[in-house]
Amino acid sequence: MNRLLLVLSLLAFAMSGSLGALYWQSLETRRDLTTRATALDGQLNASRELASSFQKQAITAGTQLDIVKTQLASTETRATQLTADLTATRTDLTTTRTTLVAREQAERTLRDELTSLRRDLADTRAATIPAAQAEAYRSTIAELERQLATAKNGAALPTAAGASTAVFSSRAGRSSSMIVSVGPENAFVVLNYGSARGAQLGQRFALRSGPDLLASVVISDVRSQFSIAQVEPDSLRGVLHKGDLAILTP
Repeated sequence: MNRLLLVLSLLAFAMSGSLGALYWQSLETRRDLTTRATALDGQLNASRELASSFQKQAITAGTQLDIVKTQLASTETRATQLTADLTATRTDLTTTRTTLVAREQAERTLRDELTSLRRDLADTRAATIPAAQAEAYRSTIAELERQLATAKNGAALPTAAGASTAVFSSRAGRSSSMIVSVGPENAFVVLNYGSARGAQLGQRFALRSGPDLLASVVISDVRSQFSIAQVEPDSLRGVLHKGDLAILTP
């Protein structure tokens, strides 16, 4: 009986020791789990903060991207405008160069014609022609000088009937009428046929070069020694030159 009690006591003591060991082991496990849970909570909070920071950065990046897109669109618009302005500037420059070349050519032509007209006037003076014809030469020289000054100032050259761009011939006293000057673009001619020889407004002439009919003209201005005749555009069949014959027609 005593031995049985002793065995039971030993068993109870052993079980008590085991339970104590299990209790302490459970306490250690709980403490470890608590520590790990606290660490995990810290990591979770850190992850949340990091995610929040990333989200803010994403919002900021999106805003900056919108700003960059706006700036890019503005830059593209400006580039398009600059391209258009550059094209317009190049066109204007080309036009200006063309205009300058035309003005230089017109100025050279006027200088040459003015020199030729002065030479003709000197020859005419030497031949002692009537004062009215000499005055006509002076008027033409003055008109050419005015055109030359106009060309230098950059203005368009006149093309009216009174603006002669060709020189008079000093050959006077021909038995037949002839062209002594041709206006710009064959718009009019000056004939050595004036009121002293019976010239009248409205008289018609046929202009010929040899057997060829060049044009028909009508007198629009009569002076003592010469007349100005307008070329009928539809009748023009060739280029008019000084020295071509002018035949009075009915």
